[in-house]
Amino acid sequence: MLRASSQQNDQAVDLAAIMDGHTVSGIAAGEYLVAYAEAVVSRAPSRITAAREALSAALGSAAVVDAAGVISNFQRMVRIADATGIGLGVFEVPSADMREALGINAFRHHD
Repeated sequence: MLRASSQQNDQAVDLAAIMDGHTVSGIAAGEYLVAYAEAVVSRAPSRITAAREALSAALGSAAVVDAAGVISNFQRMVRIADATGIGLGVFEVPSADMREALGINAFRHHD
């Protein structure tokens, strides 16, 4: 989704930032968004609080609400797909190069 929306908006982004916290994504305040997502996935309350406050300071409270919605939606989609064995379907071929470059294929998944 990020790759498609960045292409549609003619915005250069480096998707490697998703997997590597040291890569600059090209997204405004991307480092705060990644830190917040990582904190939420870690389920560590102190990390979540610190990342949420940093994101709010950088982009405002509305951005925190939006980011929380996106994070929870992706968590929901991944859990449903994993639990039901849903594969990539029509997205398997178009995403192959990105998944390989980012190392996503190394993650455990259902076939």
